[in-house]
Amino acid sequence: MSRYRKFTTICCAAVFALGLAACGGGSDGGPTAEQQAQIDQAADLRAEIAALRALLGLDPADNLEDSVEKLRDDLADLRQQQADDATEKADEARVATAKALKAAIGRPATTDGTVAITVTPTSIPAIDLDGAGAETETSAALTLKKGASVGALGSWKGTDYAGMAGTGDDKTTGMVRVYTNEAASKGVSFTSEAGNSIHSLTGDPVGDYGLDETAAYSAVKSASFPTTGQRTYTGDARKFSGSFMDAPGTFTCTGTSCTATIDAAGAITLAGDAATWTFTPDAGAMLQQRDASYLRFGWWVRKDKDGPTHAGVFYGGAGGTVPDPLADTAINNANLIGKATYAGAAAGKFAISDPLRPGYDNSGHFTADAELTADFKGAGAESTLTGTIDEFRLNDGSDDPGWSVALREDALASGDTSFSGTTLWTIGGAKGTAGGSWEAQMFNDKPNDGTNVPLSTVGSFRSDFGSTHSLVGAFGATKQ
Repeated sequence: MSRYRKFTTICCAAVFALGLAACGGGSDGGPTAEQQAQIDQAADLRAEIAALRALLGLDPADNLEDSVEKLRDDLADLRQQQADDATEKADEARVATAKALKAAIGRPATTDGTVAITVTPTSIPAIDLDGAGAETETSAALTLKKGASVGALGSWKGTDYAGMAGTGDDKTTGMVRVYTNEAASKGVSFTSEAGNSIHSLTGDPVGDYGLDETAAYSAVKSASFPTTGQRTYTGDARKFSGSFMDAPGTFTCTGTSCTATIDAAGAITLAGDAATWTFTPDAGAMLQQRDASYLRFGWWVRKDKDGPTHAGVFYGGAGGTVPDPLADTAINNANLIGKATYAGAAAGKFAISDPLRPGYDNSGHFTADAELTADFKGAGAESTLTGTIDEFRLNDGSDDPGWSVALREDALASGDTSFSGTTLWTIGGAKGTAGGSWEAQMFNDKPNDGTNVPLSTVGSFRSDFGSTHSLVGAFGATKQ
């Protein structure tokens, strides 16, 4: 109990007890047992009050009411000071974070000072921290684990991946947020020949399947597999239930010794001494065939405790069988003539850092709408693409800050394999200066719709508004 609360409680209790003690006594003129107990309690309270007076430096003649009021005022002042200190620290952290992220957005990350890094949902490679080349300090590569879903932007489903490496001043943390248009998995009979080609196991398509001892399987699951490190199996433990690509069945190992090892990404390697691992699907088991042709885009950020923050975006095909982006020879050909509108979503990082108005500083991630218009003109002419990123939402909020980024029209010149151009950022109707950059690639990632017009586009953009606002993002859009 605080000194103030104890003081006021003792005072109130003492007054109450003294009042009771002043009431009439028992029938013989003395106090009743109950009254005597209250008198004794009052005496104890007087002693506590005297001790508290001494603790507070109060003389017996000092006005208790004034002292209590002063304590109340001091307490209010203390609480206000604590709130002010917390606000000041939060403001300092917000300004520092915005400054660091703005620098990161304007500093493309490289592996050796020249080569841009390639980020995937599960990895952020080592980065040249100061951009001076391979001879300088380089950060550690990061392996990331899949985390929570972050909802969808239209048909683009979002997922977070995160990881860390090192300790102390060498500690590095990283995060990737990826959006894909991957379709839902389809159930396929495990024992069908088609299923056999999907799960890439060897063996009889109506019986047991051998598992490669050199492969790290991310599709095998069982409560008997380790959650960290390695597990050795002996005796009856060599046979246990589990699943492969969500198809239920039984894992079995024969040999001198049998082991299962899990790596940082959660994949399982099955091995041992003269070991043979097999998986036997249950009768009628169905495995889940994942979409093998889809696109993705997203953003990433990594923070080195003893170095700068890095951030960027990525986009492209995923799933292993997405065709290469349509090149100049595919887009500017005689059969590809017509206009198309593409609608979708964008996501990325932003930072506002204004030394003259630090209270205005802000930073974080954003989502937005993306719309692009293509004009395919066939052979002998330059196809064009233009677009707009608008309806921004900052840090998972719903308020639109009034931002709009124009992807200024670009013509696909002979030899080009992607569209590219400059951007123009508008805030609340006020236009910035044209600059920055954007690029986009066209894909036919789904079955053709009967036309020669590409079905999807993904790309990235970078823009500045004056010297205080910066953003970098990526987008995905499908033909309407």
